Amino acid sequence: MKRRLASWMFALALIACGAKSWAAPVVIKNRWERQAHPSVMYYNYMASVDGQPVRIHIAEIDLAGQVRLQPVMAWDQMDRLETVTSIAKRHKPIVAINGSYFNMDPRDAFPVGFLMLDGRVVYFSHTHRSAFGLTRDNVPLFGYPRTRGSIYVEDTGEYFYIDGMNRERSANQAIVYTMEYGKRTVTKRSQLEIVVERGVVREFGTGNMRIPTDGFVISLAGDAMKYKRMFRMGAPVKLYFVIEAEWLRVFNSLTGGPMLMRGGRIVVQETQSEQFKRSMHARNPLTAVASKPNGHLLFVVVDGRRPGHSVGLSYVELSDFLRGIGANNAIAMDGGGSSTMVINGELVNKPSDGSPRGVTNALCVFQRK
Repeated sequence: MKRRLASWMFALALIACGAKSWAAPVVIKNRWERQAHPSVMYYNYMASVDGQPVRIHIAEIDLAGQVRLQPVMAWDQMDRLETVTSIAKRHKPIVAINGSYFNMDPRDAFPVGFLMLDGRVVYFSHTHRSAFGLTRDNVPLFGYPRTRGSIYVEDTGEYFYIDGMNRERSANQAIVYTMEYGKRTVTKRSQLEIVVERGVVREFGTGNMRIPTDGFVISLAGDAMKYKRMFRMGAPVKLYFVIEAEWLRVFNSLTGGPMLMRGGRIVVQETQSEQFKRSMHARNPLTAVASKPNGHLLFVVVDGRRPGHSVGLSYVELSDFLRGIGANNAIAMDGGGSSTMVINGELVNKPSDGSPRGVTNALCVFQRK
């Protein structure tokens, strides 16, 4: 690893966008760098905030190079937890960082928000938070996509909106299960489950139905049983998703939050609707994805909660740091003990729990084949 002394030490002062006095400038002291791949540079910043140490890890990715980005699910299915180091060992990406927020109960470890893998929606909820997406041509998007899933019965023209997918079903809900959830629905109190395979209804049951690899299962309970009358054996049924027009080109996406920057402007204090207000001002380990005007993408991990090594940053402090190094769009991902970065199989940061935490997915950079 090549060391570059930052004799040009500087403070990234908070001067705009309503920044408050509680956000201190980040002072960069040293920076180390190394080439992780012809299209990926890794930077390790040693800095300070309020005189306390901060360590920031950045992987800068040239999206015009021979790379592709994709979220990877824990153990390649929903409702599981796996460390980023384990995911990296199995899939061998150039870079991997932790992704979505998630329910930490290992018995029902669903992600928060929206998840798309290779053009296929594998999870959504009605939680309204910001998301990061990438088109098939590696064009990044940062925004607030609203997603709804619907079941459409072709021969009658009837449809209804589902309450979610690939998670444990609650009372009075209609949930869809696809192969990403596993081999069976593992439901215990269903009143009706409909197996749709190759576009038509193939089977009815009352719970724990098999999930076809080329179809899905509709699980109904309570009030959702009113849709039962729509289905008959052999009926053609489709699963559709409604999303904003600009996100129709997205090929891979996951929800994060809060939004940190848009168009070069720090917007973190305008994201109260994302319900991050309680943790907005505290310093923590953080993970983020950012873009630069030159088309490069930044994967960012800030170590924290480790006195003597790194105290972490607040969302505003991280936003201002990223603007100072040239980013113009940025979104936070899950942070705290989840914050992890792996470069070519090596854990480069120091997770606050002492070792990597199990997470529901990771955002990975692979060599393009």
